[in-house]
Amino acid sequence: MNCPVCNKEPSFTRVSFTLQGVSFSKSIQGFSRCEQCGRLLRISNLHLPVIAQTIAGIVSVGLYALFFRSLGQWIGFTNAAILFFPYLIIIGILATYISMTKFGRLIVVPETEESVESS
Repeated sequence: MNCPVCNKEPSFTRVSFTLQGVSFSKSIQGFSRCEQCGRLLRISNLHLPVIAQTIAGIVSVGLYALFFRSLGQWIGFTNAAILFFPYLIIIGILATYISMTKFGRLIVVPETEESVESS
């Protein structure tokens, strides 16, 4: 998602491993700051990742259930059951990342004293 003001894309490490220049509570709400120009931005459609995670979760659980017997015979049923949760978490993270980068839009938020103080 490019910044609508300077049209620059943030670096992968900033998006993946930082709060993007805002507090934790603002980051959870979809706010971030542009890495280049410093403008306060907000992701406008946060419902898409929820939909993508739901669909990806249902499909991935179905696929895992379909192949559980053959996977269990190959690596053991206990190991196959243990690997289910990391598999589900990875699928959720991928679905969120893909939906946000493909369909996400950033909008510029006017900075008021309240939003500056709380970030």
